[in-house]
Amino acid sequence: MNEILLGIDAGTSAVKVCAFTPAGELHAKAQRPVPLITSHLHWAELDLERYWELVTDALREVSADAGPVVGIGIATTCPTTVLLDAQLEPVRPSITYLDNRASGMMHRLVRRLGGEEAAFAATGNRMSPSTCSAGTLRWVMEYEPEAWARVRHVGFLNTFLVARLTGELATDPTQASYSGLFSVREPARGWCPELLEAVGVPRGHMVPIHPPEQRVGSLSATAARSTGLAPGTPVAIGAADTASAAFALGINRGYKAFESVGTSGVVTFCLDEPTLDPAFLNRQHIIPNLWLAHGAMSTVGGAFGWLNDKVWPELHDLAELEQLAASSEPGANGVVFLPYLAGERSPLWDPNASGAWIGLRLGNDRADLVRAVFEGTAYGILQIVRRAEECWGWRPQRMLSVGGGTKSRFWLQIKADALGMELSRGHITDASALGAALLGGITGGMFESVTDPQLPTVRSEGDAVSPSADEQHLERYQRMARIYDGLYPALATSMSELAAVYEESGAFAR
Repeated sequence: MNEILLGIDAGTSAVKVCAFTPAGELHAKAQRPVPLITSHLHWAELDLERYWELVTDALREVSADAGPVVGIGIATTCPTTVLLDAQLEPVRPSITYLDNRASGMMHRLVRRLGGEEAAFAATGNRMSPSTCSAGTLRWVMEYEPEAWARVRHVGFLNTFLVARLTGELATDPTQASYSGLFSVREPARGWCPELLEAVGVPRGHMVPIHPPEQRVGSLSATAARSTGLAPGTPVAIGAADTASAAFALGINRGYKAFESVGTSGVVTFCLDEPTLDPAFLNRQHIIPNLWLAHGAMSTVGGAFGWLNDKVWPELHDLAELEQLAASSEPGANGVVFLPYLAGERSPLWDPNASGAWIGLRLGNDRADLVRAVFEGTAYGILQIVRRAEECWGWRPQRMLSVGGGTKSRFWLQIKADALGMELSRGHITDASALGAALLGGITGGMFESVTDPQLPTVRSEGDAVSPSADEQHLERYQRMARIYDGLYPALATSMSELAAVYEESGAFAR
């Protein structure tokens, strides 16, 4: 059988294990849903023992139909804070980026570092639960002191998986970028002593930081029995999922930006210099001397899941929503949707932002409401693209789009019209898994380095989607986008007040 590369894409909603050929073509795939633990308001955790069972189960399924494995790489959701004891066992469930319990701790840390500007200068990211695990660590210290007393190793989800696969400990710069304990601008410094001191984390607790492609170990005999893979298989530490996708897409080799659409929606820009902006989530790229800035909206795809699950369950999937929306007009007959169903990250950074349909009248119908959701996500992406242009003086003329949401050509057309740029679909949706597999290929000796020109990349599939030739449609989208821009500033205070009522009502627990 032919050699393959294995990529583990470890997310908060699913674990995917993908086997690829050396040419980057998908050979086999196994996926397992992940149960997210939300036992308290603002909590979002993972049971790591259960998580490991899901990973090994998926690996066994893929290995049963795979040839010799050159190497294994890992792409993980980030930041997901993992605390291990002296035996490399989890001290407590891991705390994901969706968890907001440490917001108060984060505010205290920001003050300790001299304010928001000083904290951003020190770390390269705004101090929030979705970009910084430092507040989470502080929360465990103060509220779970018995658990913290057992901690000997602080890392991330890739740390845990590598420990189980090889018995070694490590993380990588793309994960460390979201710790609040590392300088994105100066990655060579490693863990920053002044930041560790501010949080109260002993330097000896932090796991080593290695390049994503580095071989951190080989598959142990125990892990081989659990996974069905050969003992001694090389394992790379891997990278954060969006960074891994950027690597697989060959960002900075043709494209300077790309869009990924899942539950969240992220527009990623590649920078030659660390000219970072707090509207974005910032990190070092897998490729040395490059940086990634992610404009991340929280519920781009999640808004459609909400429509299917909570609003109109008789509409079973995105295709049915698309069919209904197509019967409305560009501009949704004067209805705008704000897609802030879980607060919002870029560019607002407001956990209290909430969703809304604005402009409803008796003449509007369900088709208008659904189309407004498609269009509202596009206006949010447009805000991110414009902010990037303000920051760095350039605007992409085309973008590659990856992820499950790219299956809808209708949605791609709305985004192309609203953004005024060409969008292309990637030939595979599992770009993060491919990026991880390629890192495994490097650590296994199939490729020389992360800059090897022989590395395959995700390519565009089918015809690109260009902006409509109908000027009236384009003008309508531009007009609606201007209206969209004014709605959050006008409603922010009311949204904050409504968030308090929501929490008091207990609706989150349904």
